[in-house]
Amino acid sequence: MKELILTLQKEDIIVPVEMDKVLPEVIEKMSLDEIKNIELIQGRKKVKVGDIFDVELNDIEGEPRIIIKNSNQKLKYIGSKMSRGEIIVEGDVGMYVGAEMKGGKIIVNGNADSWAGQNMKGGELLIKGNARDYVGSSYRGDWRGMSGGKIIVEGNAGDEIGEFMKNGVIHIKGNVGIMAGIHQNGGIIYIDGNVDVRVGGEMKAGAIVVYGKVEDVLPSFKFEGIVENPIIKLRKKDEGVPIEGTFYKFTGDYVNRKPKGQLYISVDSNPDLI
Repeated sequence: MKELILTLQKEDIIVPVEMDKVLPEVIEKMSLDEIKNIELIQGRKKVKVGDIFDVELNDIEGEPRIIIKNSNQKLKYIGSKMSRGEIIVEGDVGMYVGAEMKGGKIIVNGNADSWAGQNMKGGELLIKGNARDYVGSSYRGDWRGMSGGKIIVEGNAGDEIGEFMKNGVIHIKGNVGIMAGIHQNGGIIYIDGNVDVRVGGEMKAGAIVVYGKVEDVLPSFKFEGIVENPIIKLRKKDEGVPIEGTFYKFTGDYVNRKPKGQLYISVDSNPDLI
């Protein structure tokens, strides 16, 4: 297999560059010259990979791999629609990293702009810094969000994570903004840190687990009691996913008819919630 190393030549790119044509499953069939001549969209024009990157191609064992060095938030759509292999980013990434990703793994050793993992279908996206808004969400105006895969953000995330999420896992190890899990319809969101207002707003199904402090719980959620080391079952035939700790359990959001959403909030972090 092949390893492609792209080193960004200029860190002061003004107009974002769309990287969706540079994927592990694509480069393994190409020569060095062919890769250098891949055309990328930059605003209203096109640029070639070799015009903005120093390019190195190596033979390796295992799955194809791409390493992007000196990356910044002007590089958009990294790993968009990828199905296999690995992408490692040294630096920050722009919007839509891992959008519609189907398989493989992306590691971002930096921060991510908005819409990371948008409409993700499979694979794993690991962001070692912070992420902005709409992690694992749907496209603007769409109602079909993330349907599979796993997103891990080791820092904080912004607003409306998991919007219209249908399946998969989102794990935010820091804090998140408003309306986490809005319109959620499946899957599980884990939040280790604190959550701003309106968590789970209009969710129909799925589960949200909050280990940190919660600003409030919407009045359209029903308090079901305090549970210890619960097992989250999203479907009757599921074996379930165990979580450790003592939680307030809520169901909702009852602005919907017969909702199946589950909201678990740490008792230890929120002793005065009820």
